[in-house]
Amino acid sequence: MSEPQKVQAIVTENPEVLYETCWAGENVLHWLAVENMHEEIRLLRSLGSPIPIDALVDAVELGHLEAIITLLELGAEVIPSDITKALNNEHLSHNKKKKSIIKRYFKQFDHEI
Repeated sequence: MSEPQKVQAIVTENPEVLYETCWAGENVLHWLAVENMHEEIRLLRSLGSPIPIDALVDAVELGHLEAIITLLELGAEVIPSDITKALNNEHLSHNKKKKSIIKRYFKQFDHEI
């Protein structure tokens, strides 16, 4: 989102854009989580965008700390087994420090991972 100041007007004119998905089934908020664009995630959520359950899982797999905490703060649904699996993905390994930080984020929101 190179021009976030235009987003509200676009959504006001076309609210369905918040629900549109790409070929992979991702809405814009999900894509923003994958790209670790936490401020933009907040903007879209404030305009009513749903948070796809896989957005948080993908942010964890990629180790995007800002996106993870933002999604948790905004009420993303947490399925502990999916988060644990994402955190331990052998193809996208995280160092011990990053894993510890991510686990603490979830614990702050009463989720044991």
